[in-house]
Amino acid sequence: MKFVKTVKLAAASIAGAAVLTFGSTALAAWPDKPVTIIVPAGAGGGTDATARMLAMRLEAKFKQPFNVVNVGEGGGVVGITRFATARPDGYTLGVLYNYAHFKEMGQTTISLKNLTPIAQYNFDPASLTVSAASPHKNAAQLVQAIKDNPGKFNISCGGGCGGSWPLAFAGLMAANGVAVDKLRMIPASGAAAGMLDLAAGTIDVIPCSLPEAASMTSAGKARSLMVMAPARISTFADVPTTREAMGRDFSAGAWRGLVGPAGLPAGVTAALEKAMKEIVEDPSFVKAMTERGFGIEWRSQSQFHDFMRDQEVEVAKLMGALGMLKK
Repeated sequence: MKFVKTVKLAAASIAGAAVLTFGSTALAAWPDKPVTIIVPAGAGGGTDATARMLAMRLEAKFKQPFNVVNVGEGGGVVGITRFATARPDGYTLGVLYNYAHFKEMGQTTISLKNLTPIAQYNFDPASLTVSAASPHKNAAQLVQAIKDNPGKFNISCGGGCGGSWPLAFAGLMAANGVAVDKLRMIPASGAAAGMLDLAAGTIDVIPCSLPEAASMTSAGKARSLMVMAPARISTFADVPTTREAMGRDFSAGAWRGLVGPAGLPAGVTAALEKAMKEIVEDPSFVKAMTERGFGIEWRSQSQFHDFMRDQEVEVAKLMGALGMLKK
């Protein structure tokens, strides 16, 4: 009987070792081919820029290409749908930003349940930017003009209307007594496209991050009147805060994080989370982000999951208050 038990135990140990070996081999094999990172925005915007900074460093860590693919159609819905419905094998990931409005507006059914959060790495406050030819020289003057005649202004959403920038803008307007339901909000395939519309004169104002407006402001084709943050951004020290410009506090903006489709293997998720943590703490990444004016904000996988869950609830409430929900 002792001999039988010993044989059984030995067999169980061998089987367990085989499973462990297979599991570690499977994990070690990832990635054994190029990985795609889908950016649900056009080239040249902030999401694209930060994704490429990440991709370069992930490639260095995992010794495989991490290829950025821009899919900005539908204000980002097409790109988000593509990585949310991809095969959960670790070879299709996505950079996600404020997304909860898409479901509330009836543009998609994608939500947290369709995604595997990996880590958040960025937060940027919104700014108010106008063209260089705009008659409005400061934020208070602009907001008052919009309040007096909200339907007169063409306002770029810098993506899908109801997203991070338009919701930040709508919140600011509501806080200043503007009839939000009368605003003329116009979608674009990302902030870069919205900035081009602004420079062309078809848009009067765009809420977006200061880095996304930087190429146009530095070229003298646009002016950022205000940043929705409690303190000035060091890279854009000449842009006043909401309190400085309007006499009241108001903060809002956009966040970005790395995600995969639901069902992403735990080992792959953990490896990516670890690599992301190392990247956001890397002085070269911090320098690259800071020089471009992008803020760094870290949330681990579990923290990012809870944040996304809370965002879905909060965005639904805000959009309901603003009358932006699909009837």
